[in-house]
Amino acid sequence: MNNITFEQLPQAVSMLIEKVGLLTDKVEKVLGMTPQQHGECRTLLTLNEVAALLGKSASTIYAMTSDKRIPYHKRGNKLYFFQNEIIAWIEQGGTSGVASESEIERRLEELRNSKKRKPGALTDGNSRMSAVAP
Repeated sequence: MNNITFEQLPQAVSMLIEKVGLLTDKVEKVLGMTPQQHGECRTLLTLNEVAALLGKSASTIYAMTSDKRIPYHKRGNKLYFFQNEIIAWIEQGGTSGVASESEIERRLEELRNSKKRKPGALTDGNSRMSAVAP
């Protein structure tokens, strides 16, 4: 098909699309990547990129890492985030998935113990009235 006429153009384009698809498949096999693995690429993100992706401030991301609420990696004083881990974390509903059942129970107990309650006299309507009445 060296000389393609106008009438042969649709068939030629169809053949080219098919050949490009075959070439793409071969290149991916040689590189060891399947089409599904393109989404699993471990792209490194900076703290500011993660903050922008989540629509949060950098200080909020720091707080999330210290509470282990977001997946991250740390080498020395540097934080590293992988895009596929952040996206998977978002898809899981924003849970890191690293806490064990005992860790969850421990955190719940800490929350229960740290909850401050009002003194009984302030919550009892009769006591308040008697303190104010002459």
